[in-house]
Amino acid sequence: MASLISTVLRRCSTQVPRLSTRSYTCAITRGIPDTFADALSSQDDSHINISVSKAREEHEQYVKFMRSVLPTVHLPASNDYADSPFVEDTAVVIGNRAVICNIGAKSRKGEVGPIRETMERLGLDIIDMAEESANATVDGGDVLYPISSPAKVETQMVDGKRPATVSKGRHVFVGLSARTNMDGVRVLENAFGGSTGTAGGLEVVPVPIPGISETGALHLKSIVTHVDGNTLLAPTGSLGDEVLGIMKAEERGYEAIRLPDIAACNVVVVNGIVMATPTECQESKQIFESAMEQRGLSIKYLTNVEYAKCDGAMTCRSILLDM
Repeated sequence: MASLISTVLRRCSTQVPRLSTRSYTCAITRGIPDTFADALSSQDDSHINISVSKAREEHEQYVKFMRSVLPTVHLPASNDYADSPFVEDTAVVIGNRAVICNIGAKSRKGEVGPIRETMERLGLDIIDMAEESANATVDGGDVLYPISSPAKVETQMVDGKRPATVSKGRHVFVGLSARTNMDGVRVLENAFGGSTGTAGGLEVVPVPIPGISETGALHLKSIVTHVDGNTLLAPTGSLGDEVLGIMKAEERGYEAIRLPDIAACNVVVVNGIVMATPTECQESKQIFESAMEQRGLSIKYLTNVEYAKCDGAMTCRSILLDM
């Protein structure tokens, strides 16, 4: 692991941003445990149908693509934590600062240890949410940070830490869900907002979202994600209207691309390439592909069938860093 971290750090220091969208420098992923069929799910009968072997095949393609565009730290699977491939929930990272989350589900809290260790080795400034507030909970899937390319900065380590990057993001939207509460929002605000936060302070915006029993959406990013610093993807209909309204997206200067298929709204943009789930909705496909072409972005479709059975989406299986 130490040699892998060293390799990633060397590659991060020489990585050149490719396009005007957010340019990441490395990624963190994690293997699929033998116990993955026991992952938490809002779908009562889903575990009967989850295929661990197919999940591994899907994840192999996901990690293979990620490695083709970014230095990637791939952590080993842990059979103790069925949900551990969903690394997104374990941390919120902006620039050189990482908040290690106190995950909302009790069975998942032990997942954060290897993530924290990895980020410490990468030289990030660590804030542990559980140490800041005993009652605070946040799943990273509830945290949306629309941003374009970060400003160029020096990458040389200083006192064992990386210097702060200059963020071009404006807002950190935090979904208030069954997994994320206001105490957690306050920890994120202390870390990233106001005079004490990174990059001179970001506006941290709480976004209450309807329950999963009503919508099928576990997290904020199950509903809305971003394409760049000014563009969001959100579903058509009342749910999209409600969430974008609570976010005050239009008033805050965001354009929203609306798709009929909510699953198609969850994407990851990695240095000019959009990782997306194939959709059977032709209207969603046409709108999405046209919008990406207009923005000069290419699309990489990756299947997410087994992960959708336990509420997992495209964003869930990686943490992207712009150190």
